[in-house]
Amino acid sequence: MEGQPLIARMRDLMPPHDGAGDSIDWREAERVWGVMFPEDYKEFVATYGDGEADAFLTFLVPEQAEGADPSGAMAEETAEARRMWLRKPPAGYGSQATPSVIAWGVNARADLLCWVTAEQDSGRWPVAVWSRGNLAWSVYNCGMLEYLVGLFQGKFDDIWADAQGVRRFVHVREAQRLLAIGIDPDTGEPNPYADMFGPPPPRPAGL
Repeated sequence: MEGQPLIARMRDLMPPHDGAGDSIDWREAERVWGVMFPEDYKEFVATYGDGEADAFLTFLVPEQAEGADPSGAMAEETAEARRMWLRKPPAGYGSQATPSVIAWGVNARADLLCWVTAEQDSGRWPVAVWSRGNLAWSVYNCGMLEYLVGLFQGKFDDIWADAQGVRRFVHVREAQRLLAIGIDPDTGEPNPYADMFGPPPPRPAGL
């Protein structure tokens, strides 16, 4: 397994279901965000996309911008990450007028998973995790996929108490479909009350 490409190792640790993945206009997304997104992130989005792992970790994707600035959940979590960075930057990074950080994930404890985007080469962006419980940043010298593989193999314990084992990914489209037929998307089990309030409103389509 160690010799496999990272995306293949991710597939073993968190198998994508049929219909997962999103098609993003990366040229437009990068224009709006003003950065070149990492290639491993683009692989992840194409394979998994907008969804959750074990109803705990939500992955963020660029959404259609209504104006010149980024919008949607990714922009909102990035704004929060930048506030936390200004309040208490990681050791050795110091304060910045505009923190070089972009969020790509958030978990059920409101911990934020981000990149530090100071490098022009996005392939060298390290992962930074804001722990809401510890009120502190942890920075890892690896990319998104390498971090997730390590997290799911139990090498990091800062955002997932029981990280080891196969994760269950559900795309937001699949969650809506399951709710509509009375299946709890978090468990995959029948739930006669799953659609009591109707499916959640769809998120804006990706760029």
